[in-house]
Amino acid sequence: MVTAKDTHMVLPEFHTVAQGFETTAGPDPRTAVAEEIGRTGLLETVAPGQSVLITAGSRGVACMLEVLAGVAAAVKARGAKPLILPAMGSHGGGTAEGQVEVLRHLGQTEKTLGAPIRDRLEPVRIGEAEGCPVYADRAALDADHILIVNRIKDHTEFIGEIESGLIKMAVVGLGRIAGAEVMHQLAVRVSYVRAIEAIARVLFAKLPILGGIAILEDKTSALRRLEAVPAVAVFEREPELLGEAQQHHATLPFDRLDVLLVDEIGKDISGAGFDTKVIGRIMNIYEKECETPRITRIVLRDLSAKTGGNAIGIGLADFVHRRVVAKMDPEMTALNSITARAPEKGRVPISLPSDREALEAAFNSIGLWEPESIRMAWIANTSDLNRIAVSPALAREAEATGLRVSANRCPLSFDAGGDLPGLLSWLRINGFG
Repeated sequence: MVTAKDTHMVLPEFHTVAQGFETTAGPDPRTAVAEEIGRTGLLETVAPGQSVLITAGSRGVACMLEVLAGVAAAVKARGAKPLILPAMGSHGGGTAEGQVEVLRHLGQTEKTLGAPIRDRLEPVRIGEAEGCPVYADRAALDADHILIVNRIKDHTEFIGEIESGLIKMAVVGLGRIAGAEVMHQLAVRVSYVRAIEAIARVLFAKLPILGGIAILEDKTSALRRLEAVPAVAVFEREPELLGEAQQHHATLPFDRLDVLLVDEIGKDISGAGFDTKVIGRIMNIYEKECETPRITRIVLRDLSAKTGGNAIGIGLADFVHRRVVAKMDPEMTALNSITARAPEKGRVPISLPSDREALEAAFNSIGLWEPESIRMAWIANTSDLNRIAVSPALAREAEATGLRVSANRCPLSFDAGGDLPGLLSWLRINGFG
C-alpha cells in the first residue's frame, strides 16, 4: 500500500506473541552421558589403550560441547584414547582445515573437549550400496571403536521415518564429503530415506560402531534428555526417537502468512540455513514438499556470525538485504549446495540495499492488502520462535488460540538508511522485555 510514488508504504504496527516455550530443567550433559553409558554398557568392550572415534557435527547444538567432553571423559575413564572426528559432510569448505575451524567457531577445541581432533581427511571406499560406493574416513577404519553423537530432529531436505540423527550422521559424518556426495547422488535416484539407510547399513556392518548418543531438545533448543543407543538397536530405535523429537519441535503458530521477515540464517541454525519445516519450503525437486505453513514471501536480513559465509538456504528467501550477499562466501555456498544436490538453495534472490526496500518489494508482490489485514510475522531465526512480532491480523488469531499477545503495538523502527535493529533489540527498544 503506497500513498504516493515518492513516499514509503504505510506498514502495519506490530504486537508480540509469546508461545510460552519453557526451557526444560534438563540434566547436566556430562552427568547424563555418564549415566546413559553406564545404563547401556556402551563402553563395556572398550579396553585400556584402545582408540575411540567420536563424531562432532557442525550444528549449533547448545549442549554439544558438554556432551562431547562427557563422552571423551567416559572413554578416558576406561583407560582408552578418544579422538574427535569433524563429521560434517561438505561444511567448512569440505576440507580438513575448514572443518576443524568450524569446530573452533563452535568452541570445540582439543582443550575444551579433552581430546585431540582429527586434522586430516582421507576417504576410503569400504563397500557398495544400491550400486553406489560407500565411503568412510581412514580414521574410522583405524579406530578400535566408534561412537556417533548427534541431535535427533527433522531433516531439512525430506520427510520420512528417519531424518536427522545417528543414522544420517554415520553416512555424512563418518563418510565426510565423499560420503555426503554419494548419499545425495543416490537420493536423487531412490529418495533420501532409502539412500541414507542403505549406506548406513553398510557402515554399521563394516565399521566398529559401538552405538550413539542421541540428543533430544525442547522447543527452546535446550537439552531435554540424552539416550545412549547400542549399535544393534539404532535402526529400530531411531524412528521412535524422531517421533518423540517432533513432539518438541518449535514451529510458527500460523498455517498461512503473507510475509515472513527473518533476521538471520546459518549452518549453525539449520543444515539448510533455514529450518525448512518451520518455513514450509523444502524446495527439493525429488522429495515431497511441506503442506504447511504456506508463506507467500520471505525476506531475509542477514547471515549468522557462526555460519562462516556459508549462505546455503539463501535461495529459500524471496528478497534479501544486500548485506547477506556481501557476507556470502560464494565458493563455500556453492560447494554445500552442489554436494547436497540442492542448487536451488544456493540461488541468490533479488537483493535490495535496505530492510525497508526489501519489505516493500515483498509487500508489492502479494496482491492487495491493508495494514489491519496483512498476515506478517518477524522472527530472529528458525530456531528461536518463542517470541515473535506479528501484524494485527495475526495477533487476533494468536489471541483466539490462547497465546499471550501484547496489548500494545509498535511500528517498525527503521533508521535513516532504512534498516531495522534485530528483533530482540526491537523488543527491548519498545519495552517488550
